[in-house]
Amino acid sequence: MQQVGFIGVGAMGGAIAACLLKKGVPVLAYDRNPAVLAALQQKGATAAASVREVVDQAEIVFACLPTVDICKTVAFGPGGVAEGQKVKIYIETSTLGGAAAVEIAEGLAKHGITLLDTPVVGGTMAAEAGNLGVLTAGPAEAFERAKFALEAFAGRLFYLGPNAGMGQAGKVVNNAVAYACVLSTCEAVALGLKAGLDMETAVAIINQGSGANFFSQRVFPGYIMQNKFDGTGAIEIGLKDVKLFLEEAGRLHMQTPMASAVSSLQKQIIDSGAPGRDTLTIFHYFTDLAGLPRFGS
Repeated sequence: MQQVGFIGVGAMGGAIAACLLKKGVPVLAYDRNPAVLAALQQKGATAAASVREVVDQAEIVFACLPTVDICKTVAFGPGGVAEGQKVKIYIETSTLGGAAAVEIAEGLAKHGITLLDTPVVGGTMAAEAGNLGVLTAGPAEAFERAKFALEAFAGRLFYLGPNAGMGQAGKVVNNAVAYACVLSTCEAVALGLKAGLDMETAVAIINQGSGANFFSQRVFPGYIMQNKFDGTGAIEIGLKDVKLFLEEAGRLHMQTPMASAVSSLQKQIIDSGAPGRDTLTIFHYFTDLAGLPRFGS
């Protein structure tokens, strides 16, 4: 099986790379965090010492990175993807917005490198199960060449056409709904606890009714109810994701009062505690407002 490169193997990237390994795809990986790189090595990956080493040795290279600025630096900075000697297809699974995807696609094309704009939906639990929604936009020929690797972690693979940015449009559509569900579910469960329901019952009621959503069905039972408040990514990533939705709405001259309200509340929650904490700690914000003890503490 053809070796692929992977840049950024944290919570989401590491789970995707692990799926590739399980399907027999050799992975040459780099991450600036040696701990997550070592963890992937234990699963069979080969560790690279730099981004440049990855793009000099692999024709197909994935990236899963946390911010737009980091995406651009990895693509165009010293020792970045644009300087790679072997890379021909660069698969961005990061959430970076349509404008940045187009910028990276056009910039890499000057170096003979094709971008596949390929964000994913479903979260780390779906990634670990190899059941992500994979949203790919880019030239059809590159998509077909990379399909064997994309299918290794896809529950459903969407090809959205040849134009970079369409994958990002699909991703922000999902994320706007997802983060609204996160906030409303945490607030509702906190109210249930304040009223005297136990958490298991409050969540079960939501899941039996019309309020059921991914966060209530998967994340509450799999994480929060198990006293796990880490492993899903920093809280600031959610703010960035909804901000990208608002930027896309601005480009389309569309008003988005719901997403604007979500973004405003996200900022309040981030300002209420230490930076860098996990998204799951949003639940603590609502139990604090309710005057309840913090679950799991």
